[in-house]
Amino acid sequence: MKLKLSLKNKEVNIEADVEGLVEKKLEYKATKPDKKTKYQIKQEEKCKLEATRHKQKMQYLYLLLWLFCVCVIIAIVASILSM
Repeated sequence: MKLKLSLKNKEVNIEADVEGLVEKKLEYKATKPDKKTKYQIKQEEKCKLEATRHKQKMQYLYLLLWLFCVCVIIAIVASILSM
């Protein structure tokens, strides 16, 4: 933006590069991430918490399944050896 002031002719000229300013603003917005609302932040935290809980439940389930299989194998081996 340029400002020319001429006291002799009593003129004021203002030149503005509007396209340049708009391009700069668009470039700035493209590089800056959007602000998240409190609701979005809470929802993301809730989703992460649910994913963590699900993962823990699945690990617990796999552990129980593994223990059950070990017990079954021990029972089969014991029944074979007792004959």
